[in-house]
Amino acid sequence: MSFVMSAVPTKAAVFAGARATARGSVRTVRAAAVPAVQIPGKSAVRMGISKIAAVARPAPVVQAKRGDAQVVTAGGGGPVAADTVPEDVRFDMSEGGQKKRWSMVFALFCAFVLCNLDKVNMSVAIVPMAESFGWTSVEKGLVQSAFFWGYAFTQVPGGWLAAKYGGKLVLWAGVMLWSFGTLIAPACANFSFTALLVSRFLVGLGEGVAPSAATGVLAKGVPGSQRSKAVTATFGGLDVGSLSGLIIAPPIILFLGGWPAVFYLFGVLGFIWGSWWAVGYMNDKSTDARETPEEKEAREAKEASGDKADPIPFGKFFQNGSFWALMAAHFTWNYFSYGLLAWLPSFLSSALNVTLTKSSFLSILPYLATVAVTTIVAPTADSWEKSGMTRTNVRKLSQTLCFGGGAICLALVGLVVNSTPPEAVTQTTVITVMSLLTVCFGMGAWVRTGLFCGHQDMSPKYASIMLGITNTGAAIASTLSTFFTGYFFSISGGSWGWSLFFPIAALQAVTVFLFQSFKSDAVDFDKA
Repeated sequence: MSFVMSAVPTKAAVFAGARATARGSVRTVRAAAVPAVQIPGKSAVRMGISKIAAVARPAPVVQAKRGDAQVVTAGGGGPVAADTVPEDVRFDMSEGGQKKRWSMVFALFCAFVLCNLDKVNMSVAIVPMAESFGWTSVEKGLVQSAFFWGYAFTQVPGGWLAAKYGGKLVLWAGVMLWSFGTLIAPACANFSFTALLVSRFLVGLGEGVAPSAATGVLAKGVPGSQRSKAVTATFGGLDVGSLSGLIIAPPIILFLGGWPAVFYLFGVLGFIWGSWWAVGYMNDKSTDARETPEEKEAREAKEASGDKADPIPFGKFFQNGSFWALMAAHFTWNYFSYGLLAWLPSFLSSALNVTLTKSSFLSILPYLATVAVTTIVAPTADSWEKSGMTRTNVRKLSQTLCFGGGAICLALVGLVVNSTPPEAVTQTTVITVMSLLTVCFGMGAWVRTGLFCGHQDMSPKYASIMLGITNTGAAIASTLSTFFTGYFFSISGGSWGWSLFFPIAALQAVTVFLFQSFKSDAVDFDKA
């Protein structure tokens, strides 16, 4: 059973059986009915909770407003102490505070646009680079994979650093590192092949800390009622970056000085962003959640007594069923997204007889769909929650749309491709396949209000570390998807359906069911 507390605008809290928020939307919850009493301090809060827990009669239905956290119990952690502070007290919800918060989210969005610009640039530039340096296919593969070596290496360390030093500082350091690696790539390539690999490794190291750091910033700086919109806006930058890179990198290479120009331009943009972030947001605490006087007093007393910080409860993460649901969803998401990113141009060329130029154009269409659908995902998720849908069900429905819709589309693509040999492909075949892929990628936008909100829902304190762990598994999935697609292609006699589309569709379908175990209830992983 969960119990709910509310607060009045004084230091004292009142057990009122309802939840308040500045948004004013009302939701029905169950809470034990107890008299409203003034609580002068933390000891009284603990006594009040004990008294509430002792109530054995059935809980009546009361009207409650969103805003304050509930006391919940979840596997792999202990009960969460209820946050009795409304959102408009915990956060700066004034007009100026809102503008500052959303300008910060826009800066995060720009960081992730740069993130994928510097990831995609090598995919485009490697063609003229390979011709210039005479690289073999193996060497081209090494250059492409060097990024992922660094990317996988900093996932968990990035989460730990963000938790210890703050996501704002770690994100800035990550952008500076990957922008430096991008900027020196032309010089490294001209110096030696090994130096180029090192530069791409540095890009991966920097980008590896970005998801965890940004998750930490959002968890501590954005109220729960605005989380879907903020997460969607931030990580939507990845899709815009991929799309923008595929569109602008070729003309930059053709008309602005060859392949080195794309590295110089994107690298400089990173340093410009770093200056903007350092001046406007890195040391600004106004967007962060506020401490109450009691919380500040307790923190300072703990620091004065010399108590060590709680160790990171890695074991508790893996004992929690919702964490495993996030792990499965993140693995599947990267297997799908990076598998198609790597193999889609080859599929269009060999299976649909599309020329390389047209193949590059068609490859952009699915990403356009993702960007377009992203604009409606967050408002829709918010409207569901306002209408009374629980946050847990919003996350489940979002992820079901993402993977369920994707699995259906990819299975249909596989059936079309398997029943149509290359010599029998018509314009109708191409239109059918591209339409299905576009719908598939459009449905993928729902991952922003599903998977990528889940870590913050469960634990704002450890959200960055948890994302680092799940993203490590996702980075492994990225590598496996490129390998197994090629392997399945060879053992299936060159079947694109059985090598690329059916495996991803099956993985997505299974993950839809696995994600039904997810709960967005907050978990105190520091408790036994």
